[in-house]
Amino acid sequence: MESKTKEMIFSLVLILAGVYITIEGFMIYARAASAPYFITEFTVSPGFVPVILGIALVFFSILHFITCIRDKDRKPGEVIKARFAEAAAWVNANKKNVDIAFTIGAVIIMGVYTYILMELLPFWAATVIFLLGIFFYLRADKWWKNILVAVLGVIAIVIVFQYCFNAALP
Repeated sequence: MESKTKEMIFSLVLILAGVYITIEGFMIYARAASAPYFITEFTVSPGFVPVILGIALVFFSILHFITCIRDKDRKPGEVIKARFAEAAAWVNANKKNVDIAFTIGAVIIMGVYTYILMELLPFWAATVIFLLGIFFYLRADKWWKNILVAVLGVIAIVIVFQYCFNAALP
């Protein structure tokens, strides 16, 4: 795949990420404005910096997208269509690539951990489940070793960060 096509797709991904960060920043502000915090001034709320960074990410990603579709010989619409056609051809050529499918599976496991398990369970339980899922997905050593490493690893994390460093775990 051509470099400009990769850059164009990446700029679109960054635009989506920037929109997500901006929305989440406003959600942080909404939570901070309610009880028990009552931080109603936006510029001092914890959501201010994510909103500013999200807007900046969207703005600069749009600028980068525009530079990716500039071509002196073709119109922007033709360039976008050609780049998406190239990306689609790359996806079709790599549909059966085992390494790509394996990586996507690992990313899905991480997404489940981040966006589902961490919302529903305490940190220690979500992390043990995540580690076991990754270990079994990667076919790491024997099952009992996987369980032992996951449980002892989470216990070590909790002891070191929560009790030694006095850090709040999610």
